[in-house]
Amino acid sequence: MAEKQQIPHCSNKNSLYIYPDINGITMKAAIHVYQRSNDWGVIFYTLQDYLVYFTLFSVFARRCGITVLALAIMFNHLHYLVSAEKRKEIERFVSIVTARFARLYNEDIGQTGHVFHKEFGSAVKYGDKNIRTIAGYIYNNHTNKKLCNKAEDIRWNFLAYSHCTHPFSEPIIKTQTRKELKKALAIVDYYRRKNDYLNYSSLRRIYSGLNKKEKEQVTDYIISSYNCINYSKLEGLYRSYDEMVYSFNANTFSEFDIEENKEEREGDDRVYIELARQILSYGKYHSVKEVLKLSDDDKIRLAVDLQAKTGVSLKSIGSYLHIEFRLTR
Repeated sequence: MAEKQQIPHCSNKNSLYIYPDINGITMKAAIHVYQRSNDWGVIFYTLQDYLVYFTLFSVFARRCGITVLALAIMFNHLHYLVSAEKRKEIERFVSIVTARFARLYNEDIGQTGHVFHKEFGSAVKYGDKNIRTIAGYIYNNHTNKKLCNKAEDIRWNFLAYSHCTHPFSEPIIKTQTRKELKKALAIVDYYRRKNDYLNYSSLRRIYSGLNKKEKEQVTDYIISSYNCINYSKLEGLYRSYDEMVYSFNANTFSEFDIEENKEEREGDDRVYIELARQILSYGKYHSVKEVLKLSDDDKIRLAVDLQAKTGVSLKSIGSYLHIEFRLTR
């Protein structure tokens, strides 16, 4: 059922104490990694995009002995806070996950080329205070982009899963589930037991025949089953879980060590949700991701219509459709 592959094995040590300072004293440290799309356009369109990346990320984090304190999947970029025995292990982890995801993503839409920009930003954070600050920045990324009011209110920073396995769905009672849901759970369990990530074809099988309620349950089940975030180490930086969440929601955090433009820091990502809603309302696209297969001329015609119907800027529409508009006076 799972695709045959050679998954690299790295160090399996887990620690936040990684890099010596200039005096040779070992300090608590973690690395903030930032990755953006290759052309500043949207990457994550569908639920499958998010789950392929998340399960891939989680599988290789375990394989490579990476401690994960935070992960935020945004529409066109990623933030994560990780630690390992050596920095090169993190670089290897990033390289493996990026290349593997790009291959799966491109196969799904029939294209080639880079998905993420070939260079990724990174900054080492030393000591509890600095690690807490960057953790707050990452967990608040969706809030800063106006996608939620509180850090724990959105699925794709995974904070809500720290103390609950089904924060966005009803609990699964296996004795009372339909056969379609039981089949879906069995497929997830099969891949997870093999420590294998979920690809696009496996996810299509998993969600086939499920109703809306069941899809939400399976999504929570997948995330909880694969989740690699070390919440105990994260909470250990605070006096309690409640203090941690309060801190996230009570402060506006910043990151000055990684070059990220103002729009990436403060833009309104709700425009992408509106564009997806409008595209699906046409009734001729099974998935919003199908627009990536359109010719440039068809994308331009679609962009003009989208702007007229939504009022979203051509720049944001261009990012969504992966097409550049050169405006002339």
